[in-house]
Amino acid sequence: MTEKQVTSIIGIIYFIGAIMVLVGAFFRLQHYPNGLSILLFGFMLGAVTSSYDTFRLKKKIKRLEEKLNQNND
Repeated sequence: MTEKQVTSIIGIIYFIGAIMVLVGAFFRLQHYPNGLSILLFGFMLGAVTSSYDTFRLKKKIKRLEEKLNQNND
């Protein structure tokens, strides 16, 4: 997979997590069943996606710094 495809997939997963949080909050406010489950799953999905994205971007920064250091030498 290319970097652009991974970035777009991460954006889609973020969007799904945000929608789940909003729907879960609405369900909780209306006292519908399973609102808390949807809300928590949305938060967990966002946290896991954020962690992966942070790890991926740190790796990319490290590669770019190494490339910059090689060019300066």
